Amino acid sequence: MSPLQGEMTLSYLGRIADRYGLTVRSLLSSVTDVAGQQDVVGALQGDSEVFLNAAARDRVVALCRVPQVGLRRALPAWTREEPLGPSKERPAARLRNGVETVAAWGPACPGCVAARTGRVAPARVYLAAHQRVCPRHRCWLMSVPGSGGRVVGLAGCPVVIQAQEDHRRLLRRSPVAGSAFEVAEAVTAWWWAQKWPEETAWPTRLCATVPEREEPGRWWVLARGLVTYPETVAVAGVLVDQTMRRRIAPQVRGHLPFCLGDLPVLISELARCLRRPWLTELLQRCRYGVRHDWPTIMLAVPLVFSDVERRAHRMALQRRPRRPTCRT
Repeated sequence: MSPLQGEMTLSYLGRIADRYGLTVRSLLSSVTDVAGQQDVVGALQGDSEVFLNAAARDRVVALCRVPQVGLRRALPAWTREEPLGPSKERPAARLRNGVETVAAWGPACPGCVAARTGRVAPARVYLAAHQRVCPRHRCWLMSVPGSGGRVVGLAGCPVVIQAQEDHRRLLRRSPVAGSAFEVAEAVTAWWWAQKWPEETAWPTRLCATVPEREEPGRWWVLARGLVTYPETVAVAGVLVDQTMRRRIAPQVRGHLPFCLGDLPVLISELARCLRRPWLTELLQRCRYGVRHDWPTIMLAVPLVFSDVERRAHRMALQRRPRRPTCRT
């Protein structure tokens, strides 16, 4: 049985176990068994990953009949760690959970798995930020801590599907697009927490994607990345735009901005590209206070200014006095 590209090692072993009518725990015990003793350490949960030493990996190769080079190419965690057993010759397996895994992950698209393997079986794969949408089957591949993830239909949200195309185009166009997206995620997460009454697109999108019998409060937490994804991509696009930097330069006049209100061109462009004219006034009010410092720093400093200006900005932030927090 061949692995899926980018599949989690434990997911692959789980599919092998299913083929033989075993549980994945039983398979791990068999892979590490020596004279009736097994070496499997860690709790098995829905979001677990497993790391095998060389001896255990050799046994998996013999079991699945896929060469080591093929498994190494397809499974990102295949040789990521080398668990220590009583000896190097004895097979060992170590389970890791949640944030301890190799990278961001999510469920594999069920339709794509069925087309690839000829079987309907759950699988989990490592996913970059621009790989969360399956455009063919119109679904969002959501990771959920402590579980195997969730596949969310996007039939009512074509804007999310289009956003992934825009995201991939942005990554091809700009070498700093990856960093820009991380900054944009932090920005839209802050906006999400504000629950502005003027924001109507996000509540509509939230309702359009909520699964049946899902608790609304829990879905509000789980779905933030999905609901805000189009706007996150749009903000990232503004941050990598060199034309925007040239437009901001006359406003800065050799001085680093204290807050977003000092960059009206940036605010106006964000409001325009997000099609939210009401955002201009709200962001202009964010002028003072510790809770407004981080969106200013994250938005303006990492990508709009040069390395020298960033260092100067960090020094200025450390030395400046705090101003009273404003009420928005």
